Amino acid sequence: MLGKYPVFPPADREFEDPPKLSNYDVVVIGGGGGGYHGAFELSKGGYRVLMIDDKGNLGGNCLYEGCIPSKAVYMTIYLMEKVRGGILNSVGNKDVNAVRVLWENAIDHKDNIQYIRYLQHIREIKEHENVDFIKGVAEILDQRRIRVRAIDGSWTRDIEARQLLVATGSVPIKIPVPGTDLAIGSQELFGYKTGYRKVPNDIIIIGGGYIGVEVASVLGSMGVKATIVEMLPRILAGWDNDIVSRIEEKLRAKKVEVLTNSRVISIREEGSQKIVEFQRPDGSKGYVTGSEVIMAVGRRPNVEGGLDNLGIVEKGHVEVEPSMKTRVPNIYAAGDVLGKFMLYHAAVKESVVAAWNILHGRSIYEVNFNSIPMTIFTEPEAAMVGLNEEAAKARGINYVTVSYPLEDDAYAQIMGVREGWVKLVIERESQRIIGGVIYGEAASMLINEVALAVAVNARVKDAALLAHQHPTIFESIDRAAIRFSL
Repeated sequence: MLGKYPVFPPADREFEDPPKLSNYDVVVIGGGGGGYHGAFELSKGGYRVLMIDDKGNLGGNCLYEGCIPSKAVYMTIYLMEKVRGGILNSVGNKDVNAVRVLWENAIDHKDNIQYIRYLQHIREIKEHENVDFIKGVAEILDQRRIRVRAIDGSWTRDIEARQLLVATGSVPIKIPVPGTDLAIGSQELFGYKTGYRKVPNDIIIIGGGYIGVEVASVLGSMGVKATIVEMLPRILAGWDNDIVSRIEEKLRAKKVEVLTNSRVISIREEGSQKIVEFQRPDGSKGYVTGSEVIMAVGRRPNVEGGLDNLGIVEKGHVEVEPSMKTRVPNIYAAGDVLGKFMLYHAAVKESVVAAWNILHGRSIYEVNFNSIPMTIFTEPEAAMVGLNEEAAKARGINYVTVSYPLEDDAYAQIMGVREGWVKLVIERESQRIIGGVIYGEAASMLINEVALAVAVNARVKDAALLAHQHPTIFESIDRAAIRFSL
């Protein structure tokens, strides 16, 4: 529910005051990636902007409970294991205390990172003089009027705006079965200054998407018995088949059990254990028990707060053109509320495109959704951009792939991270790079160069002729590209 959080982020006292004006050039609803980047661009362009967010600071769900804190935890555990020469091997000796301390250290670290970034965001807001930031809840009355109320209900104001940028984000999905209240989610695990700091003995994760898989991977690394329950025939739907196969192998090596074709029908509690019951396609039923249940079935666009009244919501999300303009001329939207790429970095670019088009007064810029990369932060990482083989085949594209094994890469050999590969998908006739799939160390960084190639329609020879710094793992990209032949 908007304005309801166990712990609010740090905020400046003046953010709790009512809006300074009754009329603004643009009102931005939401302070996440889809909101504040656009607000800052509009401010630089001389527009007077009101930005409203119920957390009272920037970063949205990504900073409060999502990508930043979760990756801070994952990377802390990964680095501690590497640096200390396999501290997590102590799990095999049932050193529960070592695991507990490691997890608590990781949670402390992510709390600190969140605090640092919240203070940074307060400074950034104050650096943009044309932006008035309000800690409050917004309700859209019509295409030009917004009602803003304080979190504590101490004041309410009606504001008019020439244009709106809707960036209301998303909310976690809870499947409609008995007992869902027994499950925890990302807010409990990674929320700012979370009170949930224990390591469960065994855990059930409902959902085999990238969030569920990441959680299972990190807990499995710590020796926690984890079970993924997924209703589809395979985890990580839509991902490259080779990557899914390798991640499944890694999960099994960490003793993670993966139950697919298993639709959850109930959750119940018996003593200290929670029981998740599921049904298979043939009608048979089964169950799995654990001390904790994590709900990781995804998020849905937040289209409450009057958006339905504007006629811009379709099938549960706000519909936009590539320019980020909705069917209402003065209303733009960006971020998770679009229901497209529900990723922070996608929201940022959508927000900037919306702002630039507002400043120009017409649709000049568009978001290239095909060039937005995706990463699964497992060990090792997996990343993808553009079209994979399955997608290219489905579109009838005459394609070819080239790949390079990281076991032959000098940097990977130096660092002892030789597992994985770089694969480029190339349109044969034009020789354009139309996609890439990477599995291995630093995949989340490598994929950005492939994304740039996709965005600018680079040909494979462009990548093959690029002299990457030696020795770095980025050499694997040109080593893959140079293997292309007509």
